[in-house]
Amino acid sequence: MKNSILNHSDTPLFLQAVNAELAACLSSSSDTFSTERFRYLSQIRHKVVVRALRRLDGDKKSKFAKEELEINQKLAELAQGLLDNAKREAVKFSRGRAAVKKYK
Repeated sequence: MKNSILNHSDTPLFLQAVNAELAACLSSSSDTFSTERFRYLSQIRHKVVVRALRRLDGDKKSKFAKEELEINQKLAELAQGLLDNAKREAVKFSRGRAAVKKYK
């Protein structure tokens, strides 16, 4: 995933750093991908966004919230895709194990 997808013109520096780590996590191969790291970085990102929202007022707050909502929706879609893949892999594993037991 490109880091630029997670950033916008009003992204604070610390959030940019978290986004860079999140992008690196999401860009890793399926062998090295860590769901725990993804979850951790997503939680950190949420806390940073909430803190940034508390510091803003008026139109800046509204603009920041709208931009972050779009990014958050993309991340939610991505997370749902990861969950769906994990479910498919679990079903394949279960079916494979059942097939092995059947031929024993």
